[in-house]
Amino acid sequence: MESEKVMHKMRKNFLLLFILIFVGNIALAKPITANDRDSLLNLPLFKNDHLLKIELKTDLASLINDIAEKRNYHQSELKVFMKNGEADELKVKVKTRGNFRRRKQNCNFPPLRFKIPTKEAKGTEFEGQSKLKYVSHCQSFLDDYEQHTIEEYLIYKMYNLISNHSYRVRLAQVSFIDTQTSDTLTKFGFFLEDKDDVALRNGKHILNFKNMKQQDILRENMVMLSLFQLMIGNADWDVGRLHNIDIMSVNEHSIPVAVPFDFDWSGIINHSYFTLSPRISPDAKYKRLYKGMRWNLEELQQAFSNFNELKASFFQVINQCSYLQDKNRDKLIGYIEEFYQLINSKKDVKEVIEKKSPKIHKS
Repeated sequence: MESEKVMHKMRKNFLLLFILIFVGNIALAKPITANDRDSLLNLPLFKNDHLLKIELKTDLASLINDIAEKRNYHQSELKVFMKNGEADELKVKVKTRGNFRRRKQNCNFPPLRFKIPTKEAKGTEFEGQSKLKYVSHCQSFLDDYEQHTIEEYLIYKMYNLISNHSYRVRLAQVSFIDTQTSDTLTKFGFFLEDKDDVALRNGKHILNFKNMKQQDILRENMVMLSLFQLMIGNADWDVGRLHNIDIMSVNEHSIPVAVPFDFDWSGIINHSYFTLSPRISPDAKYKRLYKGMRWNLEELQQAFSNFNELKASFFQVINQCSYLQDKNRDKLIGYIEEFYQLINSKKDVKEVIEKKSPKIHKS
């Protein structure tokens, strides 16, 4: 009899553990307050848009060659220059990150992850930041790659206009100084907001559920996201696999939203490492692949209207970036213009979106 009670208790405990894992512990998470969100929004790094000029002193060769599966943080010195010419100095830790861009055959300068000391960062541009992704220039000796990094930064800025459920970014010009040789490499890149902060300032938590369907996501969010990916010619995303998509929600009972990231494989950028989807013919490099669902006509029309209202703001983001070369600016604007021709043509909408998108199956 006693053994049956023990077994019953064990089964109850196991069931409770399973439920907690399934809902991602969201029900037990600390409630997010308005003060939490306001404090985050007032932090300086992503509140300002002016170019961040910094120096990073480290054993550079050791850092950028540390690209195995198990990688170490490297002690580094970060100097942040202010508008008045003064500079803040921080001791930080930096390591390489990423998958595709971490491989030598793709990039000779990998993307980085910064670990920021909380106490030292207080009163500096990095106040309130503890961990940050940095998107690098990829190739140190090819100018096009640096311009492509600026283009990806602008894509994030454009998506910020669509939704607050988006990654904030900060453009930086970093002088990497090798402590062993004193060689200096100065390149543009950008810092990417931590995903937990994206969730926090929107009053949500990150969900790590795979196999979720697009129709399970908040509808307006999903329709606009899928059309934005069409606008920039990006097919490198998938909700079900959480591939370049984060899912977040208030709790396990709320409708979740999707947040896209990693736009470097977009047709609008057209990296030289850009690999076409096998679903697109080799001669169709500038054609777009729509990966959204077959939303109903009213939803699409509302989204098209939203995009038409945003057109001038998208172009303003591009035109106001003084670090973008004219040929790259013209390329971005021309690519986006083609998207607007598409969504304002009933024939093109039918051919590109309606006919080629899967129907939503009712569960």
